[in-house]
Amino acid sequence: MIDLHIHSTASDGSFSPLEIMTLAKETGVRAISITDHDTLDGIKEIQKHPLFVCPEFIAGVEISCEPPTEFKYLGSIHLLGYGFSVYDKNLNAILDEAKKARAQRNPEIIKRLNSLGFDITIEQVEQHFGATQTGRPHIAELMKELGYVKTFKEAFDKYLGKDKPAYVDKYKVSCQKAIQTIQQAGGISVLAHPGLLTFNKTHQMETFIDVLISYGLEGIEVYYTDHDAAMTSYYQRLAIQKNLMMTGGSDFHGDFNDGVRIGTGKDNLNIGYSLFKALTVRLESIKEEYAKEKHTLVSILEKNIGYVFKDISFLNTALCHRSYLNENQDSCTGDNERLEFLGDAVLGLCIGQLLMEKSPSKKEGELSKLRSNLVSEPALADMARCIDLGRFIRLGKGEALSRGFDKNSILSDAFEAVIAAVYLDGGFDTAYRLIHDLFSDSLDELLSNEKIIDYKSLLQEFSQEHGGITPQYVVINETGPDHDKTFEISLNLFGIKSKGLGKTKKAAEQDCAKKALKMLKKIHF
Repeated sequence: MIDLHIHSTASDGSFSPLEIMTLAKETGVRAISITDHDTLDGIKEIQKHPLFVCPEFIAGVEISCEPPTEFKYLGSIHLLGYGFSVYDKNLNAILDEAKKARAQRNPEIIKRLNSLGFDITIEQVEQHFGATQTGRPHIAELMKELGYVKTFKEAFDKYLGKDKPAYVDKYKVSCQKAIQTIQQAGGISVLAHPGLLTFNKTHQMETFIDVLISYGLEGIEVYYTDHDAAMTSYYQRLAIQKNLMMTGGSDFHGDFNDGVRIGTGKDNLNIGYSLFKALTVRLESIKEEYAKEKHTLVSILEKNIGYVFKDISFLNTALCHRSYLNENQDSCTGDNERLEFLGDAVLGLCIGQLLMEKSPSKKEGELSKLRSNLVSEPALADMARCIDLGRFIRLGKGEALSRGFDKNSILSDAFEAVIAAVYLDGGFDTAYRLIHDLFSDSLDELLSNEKIIDYKSLLQEFSQEHGGITPQYVVINETGPDHDKTFEISLNLFGIKSKGLGKTKKAAEQDCAKKALKMLKKIHF
């Protein structure tokens, strides 16, 4: 059993992404996709947590779309995207626009409810449910709790539903743009719950599907909670006729759609694992197609970093992980480790210069701490995610299966290698401009917040990611009088031994963790 249509607290569900993973496992759902409305925040949360591999998981999203011109009367079309790169810039851009629009929509809904006599504020909604991605379901739930309606459904039927007095239309991207953006991000687009669409004329569904196929649509959500047997049979035939993939899901929202259960919907679903397998096979074929068209991938990455290479061999080497080279000796001239070494030096110099320019009054020790923060493994990995670098790194089969493309160590190393490639291809000034553009916001935030670098937390994240263990610090020496002691702390982790000094145990542990991180960064996990 699988469920490829689920909503979490990242949009309008009542269960957190990790709670959904746990619930799916407990109820025997073998594979899932969380498809939050217009956001990938839930997906990103799961991918940072070890639970995400069980049950099997595929990235998803549900996007609200404007219908093609000849079908404007349909109002809103929902498209599901699967298997795309979570950090694709264009996809994140259109979702960010939707988030901004949602932030403007909610106060307008509240304003209309106020005009109807309901004493409710947007602050109440956000305080009750969190301010990240609240929407109509949260407003409906609060109305029920305040006694304005008896049920969640009543809130929608009387006030919040389409054409009701407090309804405000949502931001919608065109179907064509949504489909093509998902496609360019390496994913598959699927028409969600087609049975909920009402057409003016018979057989217009097929014409509508043909239009979406011309944009690049690849699937139909055949199996859905509110599809009866006749609908399901019809969409099965239509998918076969149009050579489209079949998917299915419950549209689970937790407490916000009572009676709908994960995996089984209203006890009318039992979607076979073969559909999930077919989806993953298709996604793998897309990756292979992209790999054959290296110029396409390269052009996307060049656009992401804002630099076009004169000699593309530098970039190709920067993207070649040693695990890939071991399995494909004839495909690469070498792995990216030498470039990583050079990139580390280029980054250090450029970040140092930026800090000198932006912080003329800071002393050497302060500047060193700030630079260490900016070029730490987690920071560089996050920067790599910002340019969607993981999607382009070539990995061996084993490393790819273990999601190496999202490991901090691999991402940070590849990022340094790309910086070196830009430096070798375009010179220092070009590399400096790129680093300035990429790090400017992070640097400004760091300087404005004066954040203290927590090396112990960084090391713990590293050790949990690579071995699921917690670092153990041991006091091995104390020197000096009681009022001016110096502590020496030791740590043995992954065969690496480090020692740290400090005037307090905490300071010594931080120094020890910092040194351990520096040594571990040179070991490739």
